[in-house]
Amino acid sequence: MTWSTRRRSRRRLARDVLLLATALVCAGCAGWMLVRGDEDAANQIATVGSLFVGFVSLLLALADFFRHEPAAPDPAALADDLAVVVEEQWRDEATARGLRDPRVLPLAWAATDRDVAHLPRTAHARVLRVRLGGRLDGRFEDVIARLADGYRHLPGRRLVAIGEPGSGKSVLAILLTLGLLAGRESGAPVPVLLPASSWDPVREPLDDWIVRTLALPYYSSRPEIPRTLLAHGLLLPVLDGLDEIPESARRSAIRGINAAIGAERPVVVTCRAAEYEDLIRGGAPALREAPVIEVSPVSPDDVISYLRDVDWPPGTDWSPVCARLRSAGGGPVADALSTPLMVTSARLVYQRLRRDPAELLDGSRFDCRFAVEQHLTDRLIDAAYAPGPGLTGGAGRDGPWTAAQARTWLTFLARYLHDHRERDLAWWRMSERLLSPWFPPAIGVLAGLVLGIGALAWIVLTGALGAEARGDFPVIGGFIGGGFALLSVIVWYGVPGNTPGRLSFTVQGSLGRLRRGFRAGVTLTAFAAAPVLLVLAGATALSTPDGPGSVDAVEDYCVMGGVAGCLAVVTGLALAAHDWLNAPPHHAAQVSPGGSIAQDRRSALAGAALAGCVVAATGLLGWYAGVLSGAWLARALNDWVGWPGTPDLALLAGSRWQTVVEPFGGNVFVLTGVTVALPGAVSGLLLLLTRAWPRYVLTRLFLAARGRLPLRLTGFLADARRRGLLRQSGGVYQFRHVRLQETLAGHPMYPTDEPSPATSRTVRRRLVLTAGAATAVTAAVGNGARDGSSQVFPASAPLDTVAFHPAGETRLAIGAEDGTVWVWDYARDPRPRGGRPLRRGEGHEPVYGLAFHPWHPILAVGHSSAVEIWHTRHRRTVRPRGRDGPGTFSSAIVAFSPGGELFAAGKDSELAVWDTAAADGCPTSPLAREIGQFSGLVFDPATHEPVTLDSTGRVRRHSVTGKVTRLFATAHPRQVDEGFTGLTVDATGDTYAFIREVREYPREMWGFPAGSRHPELWTRDRRTGAWAPARWPWPVSADTVALSPNGRLLALARTDDHETHVWARTPAGALVHLDTLTGHTGPVQGMAFSPAGDLLATAGLDETVRLWRTEPWLRRLS
Repeated sequence: MTWSTRRRSRRRLARDVLLLATALVCAGCAGWMLVRGDEDAANQIATVGSLFVGFVSLLLALADFFRHEPAAPDPAALADDLAVVVEEQWRDEATARGLRDPRVLPLAWAATDRDVAHLPRTAHARVLRVRLGGRLDGRFEDVIARLADGYRHLPGRRLVAIGEPGSGKSVLAILLTLGLLAGRESGAPVPVLLPASSWDPVREPLDDWIVRTLALPYYSSRPEIPRTLLAHGLLLPVLDGLDEIPESARRSAIRGINAAIGAERPVVVTCRAAEYEDLIRGGAPALREAPVIEVSPVSPDDVISYLRDVDWPPGTDWSPVCARLRSAGGGPVADALSTPLMVTSARLVYQRLRRDPAELLDGSRFDCRFAVEQHLTDRLIDAAYAPGPGLTGGAGRDGPWTAAQARTWLTFLARYLHDHRERDLAWWRMSERLLSPWFPPAIGVLAGLVLGIGALAWIVLTGALGAEARGDFPVIGGFIGGGFALLSVIVWYGVPGNTPGRLSFTVQGSLGRLRRGFRAGVTLTAFAAAPVLLVLAGATALSTPDGPGSVDAVEDYCVMGGVAGCLAVVTGLALAAHDWLNAPPHHAAQVSPGGSIAQDRRSALAGAALAGCVVAATGLLGWYAGVLSGAWLARALNDWVGWPGTPDLALLAGSRWQTVVEPFGGNVFVLTGVTVALPGAVSGLLLLLTRAWPRYVLTRLFLAARGRLPLRLTGFLADARRRGLLRQSGGVYQFRHVRLQETLAGHPMYPTDEPSPATSRTVRRRLVLTAGAATAVTAAVGNGARDGSSQVFPASAPLDTVAFHPAGETRLAIGAEDGTVWVWDYARDPRPRGGRPLRRGEGHEPVYGLAFHPWHPILAVGHSSAVEIWHTRHRRTVRPRGRDGPGTFSSAIVAFSPGGELFAAGKDSELAVWDTAAADGCPTSPLAREIGQFSGLVFDPATHEPVTLDSTGRVRRHSVTGKVTRLFATAHPRQVDEGFTGLTVDATGDTYAFIREVREYPREMWGFPAGSRHPELWTRDRRTGAWAPARWPWPVSADTVALSPNGRLLALARTDDHETHVWARTPAGALVHLDTLTGHTGPVQGMAFSPAGDLLATAGLDETVRLWRTEPWLRRLS
């Protein structure tokens, strides 16, 4: 006896028992009335009894109606239904791939010469030889008919098709499938083309995988019909791409196929020739009684004929290539153009990009077949988005996306699929794999904020609580928003992403769906409410004055239990209504990726809306029923002690209704909003979060905001398929060929390396803590400060210094207090996550200086131990040639000359200058050394000589050849050791800025007490050559200074606040304050302007670097 039979037997037993009990009750009542003889009482009892009997009869009739399951459909009819849908799907795909084009390349095949076949045998154990050669050329319908006819003549209808990558194995599988479908008789097996890349033969048997793969796109993931078809032998699997299964599992795949097909079931398998041969030679069993054909290379004559039929742009000449193809040794180009994939790729590339095909004959560039194939594959995206034949420039652009955008987005998708070892781009799986773990809480908080604000707006508009309750608004909004945020996170992580569904409703079988949904809702509520009830019961027991066993405490326990039970019923009814619309499909449906999204959207919205309406309609009643039932149970257990003293249910019901509605002050608007609209909206939104479509929408918005994918992702993928870059397989997209996916996945999207997991977790944790603290401070203080920076680099340590690349490259070096150094390309990686550092800090080694070589990938790092020379591409230190290298300098400030021919390093007591090698830019031998107290170092932009600032305020230019120093500016007439740091210069060498610390002579600095620090700006008069300091309009303090290349902008920062002040020097020489930059949450320690003067970089102890655009400031100056 099966499980379903036993279940039906139990149902009949329960019905019979209920009917028998009803009959016994009726018989007892009738006998009692006859014995009693009271006609009035008998009439009343008969009236009530007849009503009860009628009600039970109605319930039984409804139960039978809703429980009635549809009759089991005929398997042959199910097969015919599936065949229609599959044929329509693959004919559409054949059209999209251009296979119905009369000028399509012909395919040829023959029995393979490789020792990989297990040929069928006769009854006398003789090997049965079959003719396996063939060629597909001609009308599409004739081609597929001939192919299907040849397959039908195979003894066991088993076949393995092998060939080179791109040789047309998948096309052959599609054509065979269509041919078998076109000639299929009613009730015959249905050929189903299934991509083998999604099968894990180690974990899943072949039959289970076939059922699951068919159920998802055709039957809304319901496996009943595919399992029925498989059990009746009405499926003919065509497994495409056995080589796309991981190598370690391919042997298991062959064994799994042999075990599943046994001695009679037909099967078709495609695989790459080399992989299949290696598999058999490696000890895997051959596919039992399956001949093996090998797709032949495209002949040169077919290639030439195909290319001649193309309408080429003017000036495109294939004659040299055709001549090479005709020659005996065609070379790499002939080898590459021996597969349909490469021939059609060459057609697209040279037809759209208007290039000269003769470049393929360049032996220096294309010395092997791989080079030619890679050349064509690399240009496929550019060709697909280029103007079509006969159009020029942008006139041929028939979509909203450019080739550069498409390449970026397709590269991201290729890397995503490669990381998960998949070929199928299933849109419903993206949310689980591409969203940050912090995204669901963020969405929950945002949605809760919107919900809380909406509830408060409703209260304010209806005037429900009055002006005296305005102080409770934050508590009300926080309770609603925080509760929804918590529930949404629980639902997101507690309910894994569902597969797509479709709206399917039928009355038959409703009872089973309603019962299943109700059971799920009650169980879910029970698990969620149990810990809450325990906590509340404990709190009640501890807080009740008369003790945990008092009458009041017992009533509280009963009310809590009654409310939880009734809310469980409400939740069960909501999920029952939701599942009611999810009837199992009775027919197959053709589903494209866009179609599956639309179907799941309709199903999700309808289910959530119906469930929300059920909660809205029953939520208040459930709450009231829980309170009333709990109060009644408590009084019944205590023999109705206390009010009302008698078992008066009507009086108790009225009292408890007032208890429920009293908190709302009798305002019908608040009562409706809080007990009807709000629970309905919350439950509908929570149910939406369990479906695939809402999660896909959130994923799409998240990735579009980060620039990873377009906002209209569905339309972009459909457009890419129309352009021949993607192909469609059921409800998923795949790249046109695995070669294109692998090529894109191998291209780096960003120049910086990905951060290590530990660094990533540290950065994320600190960013979250910093963001939370900043939000709390902003909300509490309300100072209105805004972050106006254009880009932010999140580091993992407090930062000290920054340096731009001097030659206009978009790279920025960043140094930290712990010695860590990063190199950030802010143009290619505008939203970094920190990245892998160039140099990791070892203990506490603050970085004092950073300097790029202008022409070589060299970065000098001066820290507390030494000066290190780093190769930024190889990510390693470079050992300078010669003796007395810069490695002996500690706590050094460093600089390269504008031409890169000199390198200088300075510390408190010494300055040294080295020559650099022309080959790699590394310092070689020292040219000069000077003794002194040096606190600032730059190179003069005009003379390329080092310029230093010492502790007495003297700025000196050093002549390297003669070791003669010349004082050309002084910041202190007495040259007293006060403290001068942070020397910076503009691009002309006419303006210098630095920081001065007032120590001993505060009277000379009006308004500055001893110990204060302030900026000084010195400029040279071009007529007289005299240097003079600029006058500040008021006392200005600063600890860090940066000067723009044109000398007009000056950035200042102090260590006692988090702001950066931007000043400007007018043409008349006056200094004016332009802007105050806010965004850092810690003191700013390092600043620098970019060589073009368009950006200002600020580095702070809050572990961030921020970039600020100078255009608004310059525009204000002009």
